[in-house]
Amino acid sequence: MERKRVAVIGAGVSGLAAIKACLEEGLEPMCFEQHGDIGGLWYYTDDVRPNQGAGMYKSLISNVSREMSCFSDFPFQTDTPPYPSCTQFHQYLQQYADMFDLRKAICFNTQVVKVERAERPDFKDGGWIVLTVDKGADTTEPCQHLFHAIMICSGPYRVPHMPSFPGLEIFQGTVTHSQTYRTPDRFKGKTVLVIGAGNSAGDIAAEVALLASKVYMSLRDGVWILPRLTRGASPLDLSVSRVLLNAPEFATTNYLKMVSSAHINQANYGLHRIKDAFSQ
Repeated sequence: MERKRVAVIGAGVSGLAAIKACLEEGLEPMCFEQHGDIGGLWYYTDDVRPNQGAGMYKSLISNVSREMSCFSDFPFQTDTPPYPSCTQFHQYLQQYADMFDLRKAICFNTQVVKVERAERPDFKDGGWIVLTVDKGADTTEPCQHLFHAIMICSGPYRVPHMPSFPGLEIFQGTVTHSQTYRTPDRFKGKTVLVIGAGNSAGDIAAEVALLASKVYMSLRDGVWILPRLTRGASPLDLSVSRVLLNAPEFATTNYLKMVSSAHINQANYGLHRIKDAFSQ
């Protein structure tokens, strides 16, 4: 009996897991990865790659512990820090791909340009036509592939959001998005405004402050800052996930608020929230 063919778009974390799952189920996966290596956003390069989605900065450390971010059948090595760097996380994905021989199903430097339904009576529910372009080939003529199913694993953060502010169009300084940030060198001696209070904003503001003349952060509201480790030096996310797995929402909110308040006095740093804890 012919094995069903499955197209997997993207060889990041979810793409690798999809390939492995297909192989285990006796399917025939073919993964299309537009760049030259696996890892998706965990594949760091000094320069922004053409058509790259979410990216990493050189100093990034995961905000999810190794216990909570590993595959269930492939834990991190025991000498890995509680929160791996982007380099260590990419090495982990390389080891995962090698352990389960996933590279044999990946077409690197191959961009998917179109996916459409195929009317095939020999395929249940039709099928799918995938058009791809080999980024290293001389021709731009797309190749056509036929599949029974498609798994889209290209990630949710492909398009950076750039807000619009009055006067931004006449601002004479540099305007950039965290997606293109790699190192703080270009901000040496400058006055920098970081807009937002997400994980990347906090990381980048702290790193840029080492070289910049002055750094400001613009926040719509305060934030609750949580430590990576508990007082017993265990990863906080691991501890919280176990304790609060089945707890009501108000209990989770109050517990995390208590942890944050014990870690840092929000009011001392102008971070006290106007809204209820963890509300949007």
